[in-house]
Amino acid sequence: MEIPAVFFTVAAIMILSFIGDWISRKILLPNVILLLFTGIICGPILNFFNRAELVAVVPFLAQLTIAFIGFNAGLHMDLYEVLAHSRRAVLLSVCGFAFSTSVVGILLHFVFSIRWAYALLLASAWGGVNTATVSVVCKHLKIRRESFTTLTISSLIDDIIVLISALSLLNYITLGGLGIHEISLELVRNLSISIFIGITGGLAWLYLLFFSRKTEYTYTFTLAAILGVYSGTELLGGSGGIAIFLFGLILGNSRSLTGSLRMKVDGDVMFKLKNLIGRFHSELTFILTTFFFTFIGLIYMFTGFEELLLGVIISLLLHGARLAAVKVGTWKSELAPHFPAIGLIVGKGAASAAMSTLPLAYGLPHAEMLSSVALNVILFTNIISVTLPVIVYRKQIGS
Repeated sequence: MEIPAVFFTVAAIMILSFIGDWISRKILLPNVILLLFTGIICGPILNFFNRAELVAVVPFLAQLTIAFIGFNAGLHMDLYEVLAHSRRAVLLSVCGFAFSTSVVGILLHFVFSIRWAYALLLASAWGGVNTATVSVVCKHLKIRRESFTTLTISSLIDDIIVLISALSLLNYITLGGLGIHEISLELVRNLSISIFIGITGGLAWLYLLFFSRKTEYTYTFTLAAILGVYSGTELLGGSGGIAIFLFGLILGNSRSLTGSLRMKVDGDVMFKLKNLIGRFHSELTFILTTFFFTFIGLIYMFTGFEELLLGVIISLLLHGARLAAVKVGTWKSELAPHFPAIGLIVGKGAASAAMSTLPLAYGLPHAEMLSSVALNVILFTNIISVTLPVIVYRKQIGS
């Protein structure tokens, strides 16, 4: 593409993303739905953009999105608070991911004869719940603040589980030519590199940020580190997404870590720096994720009614698995009175979308078909998550 055409395409997608998000806020819908529909209308339906040229960008955009989402998830997770006060949220996340991945993986493998690794890759990508969907639906349900907080923390944990599991499975797939022993060693090596770079990079960056705290453009400095840690980990054979999550987790928990590790760093100063970095990064992550949803709508390809039906079936299975997980996770808790309404909240978000593009980004077999199914799942789960919980909740109130 010519440079002016590239700039125009990016500008047009950003404008479309803004319009879709603005409308979704006005009518209280998860922006995922309208952003995807906006992309589909302007892409496959009206053909305003050249799909082949957009698809060529997927490997770069997908990995950039993963880097930003991973850092944002780590930065905003208070690990000690989650462990101390949110055991229920952790239980919900683990049960939800395990149930969803199991039922969808079994369906894809035994019914549609998709190889186990691919089946579990996609199933794990859809194993979490979108925080934005939780927020929108809970506003309609008007549930207690404590319950809303538990569900929100659970959805944030979901993003991390989805990120780590999907990237680990991708590494397994890309090593397919090796034997089981070699693959096991390579996966351990990959994970070790990711953990080592993420943690040591995060601790080193705490010192660098503290000693450069009086300089300007702190976030720009950190953005360079995010890209450096991600790319460096990938070049050394690790998983950039896992490393960057740990990097963000170290910075996000800087106040508690500096005290427990007796680092010569002022925890209160780092807490203020973390909040400053968090505000800037949240803005950029929002821009990138809204852009990303519109973008994958633009590259959507309708590959047949079979994929559409498969998307519906998987969405219904995911809702069934979610109901079972919520039943287990909310037993004898303050969330129990809101079952099954909250059990129907299973809309997929940015982490699921980014992981679902991995087959296309890495040129895996049947990537077009898998991407089509993935987009259908994201659409249907969000639509069902917005409508059914409100209907069920109103029936419960009425009775």
